[in-house]
Formats: sequence, C-alpha cells, structure tokens
Amino acid sequence: MTIGTFGDISTYMSPSGRYLARTRYRDWDGHARLVQASGTTAKAAERALKSKLAERDLFQPADTRLTPDSLSKTW
Repeated sequence: MTIGTFGDISTYMSPSGRYLARTRYRDWDGHARLVQASGTTAKAAERALKSKLAERDLFQPADTRLTPDSLSKTW
C-alpha cells in the first residue's frame, strides 16, 4: 500500500451485536495501522470507517527533525 491508502475492509458482528468494520491504513510515517469503526449495520460500520479514514487522511504531521539550520534554545 502506498502512503495515505487503505486495504480491504472487513466487517463482522461483535458479541455485543454491533457491527465492526476494520482495515489497515498506511500512515504518513509509512507504518500500516489497524483502523476500525462500529455501527448498527454492516454498511453503517463501513461508512463510519470510511469517514474516519477521510479525517485521518487530512492529518499530515509536521516534520520535527533537527537540521544543521535548526535554532537552539538555551534555558
């Protein structure tokens, strides 16, 4: 998977009776993470998951690496 994409979505019913939808999402740091959401139906859980993934896609962390040009603070 390329960064910012997700794999196949699987849905199943939990013991509580709610449906869970889950997939792996390739975050901006390159790691694939499990993301899941729930709903009263399988389709509702899938919609909730896709909504969650869309919000996650908007988050692009700032680069926090130090470079030779970085300013240093003395306390």
